[in-house]
Amino acid sequence: GARQSVVAVLAIRPGADFSATDVRVYRPYRDEIPWELLSSEDELLPEFADDSLLRIAKFEDEVVGVYAIQAESALSFRLQVLVVAGAFRRRGVGRWLLGHAIGLAESKGGRELIADGNKGRAFLAAAGFEVRGKDLLLAFTPE
Repeated sequence: GARQSVVAVLAIRPGADFSATDVRVYRPYRDEIPWELLSSEDELLPEFADDSLLRIAKFEDEVVGVYAIQAESALSFRLQVLVVAGAFRRRGVGRWLLGHAIGLAESKGGRELIADGNKGRAFLAAAGFEVRGKDLLLAFTPE
C-alpha cells in the first residue's frame, strides 16, 4: 500500500554519478500516484480535476517526483503541483520535471504556464517565470 511506497521512496538515494536525465517521466497508473509526496502535515492534499495532466518521475522503478498541470483556457495552463522526493532535490530533477510540464502544455496548444506565486518562487523565477499579480507566469517563446 501507500505506507510501503513511502519507505521505498525514502530508501532510494541517487549516487554521485546521478543525472536528472536518468529519471524517466510517465503517465502514472492509479496505484503509482505518490500521495506521500503530495501530502504534508500542514497542507491539504491537492484535488486533481479529471482533466488534470499528472505525470510521475521514476528512478530505478521508484517514484521520485510528480507534477500536474491543468488547462485554464485553450492557451493557458496552470502548474497545480510539482514535488520531488527529498533525496532527489537540488539534483536537477525539479527543473527536468518543469521542462517536461512546459513541453506537455505546449503539446496541448498552451502558450503559457501559470503557477501559484506563494510556492517555489525562487525556483520558478530562476526558470524564467515572471510575477503577474499573485501568480507567476511563463510565456512560451514561439519557434
